[in-house]
Amino acid sequence: MRRWFWWLAAALAVVLAGVVAGVVVLRDGEEPVVQATPTGPALGVFLSTSPSDVERFGDWLGRDVDYVIDFSMRRTWDDIAEPDYWLETWQDTGYRMVYGLAMLPEDEKLDVSLAAGAQGRYNRYFRQLAENLVAHGQGDAILRLGWEFNLGAWRWHPGDAEDFTGYWRQVVTTMRAVPGAQNLEFDWNVSNGGSRYDSTRFYPGDDYVDYVGVDVYDISWSKGTYPYPAECDAACRLKRQKAAWNSTMNAKFGLAFWSAFARSRGKPLTLPEWGLWDRPDGHGGGDDPYFVERMHDFITDPANNVAYQAYFEFDVGASGDHRLSQMTESGTIFKQLFG
Repeated sequence: MRRWFWWLAAALAVVLAGVVAGVVVLRDGEEPVVQATPTGPALGVFLSTSPSDVERFGDWLGRDVDYVIDFSMRRTWDDIAEPDYWLETWQDTGYRMVYGLAMLPEDEKLDVSLAAGAQGRYNRYFRQLAENLVAHGQGDAILRLGWEFNLGAWRWHPGDAEDFTGYWRQVVTTMRAVPGAQNLEFDWNVSNGGSRYDSTRFYPGDDYVDYVGVDVYDISWSKGTYPYPAECDAACRLKRQKAAWNSTMNAKFGLAFWSAFARSRGKPLTLPEWGLWDRPDGHGGGDDPYFVERMHDFITDPANNVAYQAYFEFDVGASGDHRLSQMTESGTIFKQLFG
């Protein structure tokens, strides 16, 4: 009798552990089997507009991808409002979509401005986009509206806070009002780092933001970081990688700052793009397992409240390469930590 009691207690312990750490699979005539499931924030990836590439990435990693990052064409208003190829490609794939959404088209012949957007003059385009998202079964998409607005290269890089925040509120209010679009979410998404441009001046308000997002890459121009000097051995590289990470984390507007800012607003933090960077100018860490380890520590730390994170698995040509498949040491560590 006592032996039966202890066997039952042990079986219950396995089942309870499975509820916390995995999935319990019961087969006729066999002991309960616990299959481990990934823990931590949802995993995403950017691999261009290609479901098959995302599936191959999941096969390589040994786990399913939860979220997919993509960007629509954005030369004209039609590109922004009716990205049919984009929406049709991802329809019924089962991924939670995270879309980079341009605030203004890039065609320089078009006379557009954030100020006009704040007056509601472009609302019809975003209403049309919301209708298209719903029609393609993506009414729960996450929209990175005006992503990385703190970088001067984007047409929606703001100087006037009222224009940017007013326009943001117009877009969010317009899209949320579309029937079936009530589950759309908006990610207020900056690029990490720097010490002069205070992006918080352009925060549109808690009622219009669902996530605070930060894009993070292994790059640095700080003294003692990158480029690696000639004849830099393993110890030399690690020293510079650690210095670069310190800048990534502790710059005035580094990761530590954004984690605290998101917490102060009561919003989850996201990492819609992060990655290694092998750059032609040498200001990236290249194959840097230390960066992957530190990012994993940051992502899985409950204090940072990361809702989702996505690796930028892409070759950007003349600007460099982010692909883990081309950085074998980092790829191995990434699989061990995130697979």
